[in-house]
Amino acid sequence: MKTAAALALTTLALALGAAAEPRAPHRPPIASAALIAAAKAAPLKQIDYLETYCDGDVSVEAWLEALTAGARRSIAWSAGRCELVNELNPLDAGGDYCVQASVGLRRRLNRDDVPEIEIYLENPKHGRPGAVYAFRAVLETPDGDPDYIRARKDFEAGWRERFPGGAQPPCRDDQ
Repeated sequence: MKTAAALALTTLALALGAAAEPRAPHRPPIASAALIAAAKAAPLKQIDYLETYCDGDVSVEAWLEALTAGARRSIAWSAGRCELVNELNPLDAGGDYCVQASVGLRRRLNRDDVPEIEIYLENPKHGRPGAVYAFRAVLETPDGDPDYIRARKDFEAGWRERFPGGAQPPCRDDQ
């Protein structure tokens, strides 16, 4: 009798414990290739939060390739949970759907010197990647200090400061 009662109490405790734990919402898997393709093809205006620039219709991929052309050896694209996050700021908390582009440099300051941009995507809808909505990046300054960057134009400025003489912008916003 004691064994049956103990078993019943254990079963009840497990059931109550499982019911008390919140379940993560079901998220259908999205292929990394689909997320990467969506981020690469997205126009820059989708990541330029509340700003309008002359190159807003250029794709993320074309922009990054043009900007980094003189100093890069390669660009490696990956997708998954956001990596460039800051838990203290809710706008930088990231999510489950991000695309990263790591830029392999011809000349690095140190072995950890790998500039990275990250494109945040909304949750998928109907099995397709969500819309691109934010930009984050990490870039070491010329003195070797890593900068956490939240705006594409700030990344451009940091890149051009570190790699002068590289590709110039395709247009000018001050006209």
